[in-house]
Amino acid sequence: MKTKTAKLSLGAESFPHYRPKLKEILVTFILVLLALTVILPLILPWMFVFKTRLEFAYNPWGWPTELRWLNFVEAWKVIRIGQGLLNTLYVCLGAIVCTVPSAAMAGYVFARYRSKVTEVLFYFILAGYFVPVQMVLIPLYQLCGLMGITDTLPGLFLPMTAFGIPFWTIIYRSFFVKLPNELAEAARIDGAGHTSIFVRIMLPLAKPATVLATLLVFMGAWSDYLLSLIMINSADRYTMQLRVSQFLNAYGADHMPRYAAAAIIAAAPTVILYMIGHRWIIQSTLAGAIKG
Repeated sequence: MKTKTAKLSLGAESFPHYRPKLKEILVTFILVLLALTVILPLILPWMFVFKTRLEFAYNPWGWPTELRWLNFVEAWKVIRIGQGLLNTLYVCLGAIVCTVPSAAMAGYVFARYRSKVTEVLFYFILAGYFVPVQMVLIPLYQLCGLMGITDTLPGLFLPMTAFGIPFWTIIYRSFFVKLPNELAEAARIDGAGHTSIFVRIMLPLAKPATVLATLLVFMGAWSDYLLSLIMINSADRYTMQLRVSQFLNAYGADHMPRYAAAAIIAAAPTVILYMIGHRWIIQSTLAGAIKG
């Protein structure tokens, strides 16, 4: 009995990091608030989207009395969502095509061809990763004007490429550095050149990084608002985010059901893409952590 009593008496002392109950309550409260900030934006559009304008005016926070799917049709026609989707898809594909191959090649060069020159260049790219977009918006707009690509869709995804390449170069470099040199040496003995080694051997082994880069570049380009707002002026070139935002600015909360329908349509592709590719994202992240 004395031994059990001694063990029980030492129970509190064996947990030196035990938090007071009040602190646990405060932490839980903060976590709940953070969770609500994520969940509420997903729930609120569904509360508004099936209502009529009159029903929303009299009962904005209640659930709809009936499912009015016509708001999706009206939002598609009024906001011209079809054109916005095509423009945004064009920007996303352009960003992927320009960013992923460029970052893969740069990462491979920095990983396999070590020299003082490549090290200096890599640190320049690393420094570019820490430059906020907001800091260079004005010179970026002036540069695009000199190149004649302002108010064009290439003038939108090319800056995205410039800001995306540094980050994904670092990611690819971390993958290629950990791959054994014996693979490239064996291929070189068999007569393979640098391009063949990269395309046929190294790049397939970096498939986790490629999948991760493709998914996240697409999602980032799809949800972009700031660059679109600065670079695009013509309504026929508006991306999806700009069309939804301009509709809200023009009509305000009076047309909230249509705005909610447009917001759901705008968010649907990224949500669906994440549901399809979330397994790849997790696997790619874990693979990068293991390799790095």
